Amino acid sequence: MSGQTLTDRIAAAQYQLTGSDMARAVCKATTHEVMAPKKKHLEYLVSATNTTNVNIPQMADTLFERSTNASWVVVFKALVTTHHICVHGNERFIQYLASRTSLFNLSNFIDKTGSVPMRNILMF
Repeated sequence: MSGQTLTDRIAAAQYQLTGSDMARAVCKATTHEVMAPKKKHLEYLVSATNTTNVNIPQMADTLFERSTNASWVVVFKALVTTHHICVHGNERFIQYLASRTSLFNLSNFIDKTGSVPMRNILMF
């Protein structure tokens, strides 16, 4: 059985119901599980940036939304996922990020879930 929380499963189901495979992949890449984002979700998001019908602003906004989560694990995975897409994805993603006036506002971030050593998540 997967280590996904009930919250993760509900969020993924909501995105599936709305028909947004891309948002669902972002949600699944940024779960509460203390492990690196799954490669299959990262690869899906990178390949999505290379298609003409993907909504890049929606992808970025979903990542920004995930970075406001109360869990440091979700925030960290949102940042890792964003970095991965910047490095391996289409330039349109970086161009969209560059056109925004602000990106990630982490100044008020306080982990409210209890600490898990950072070294546990950095093992890719």
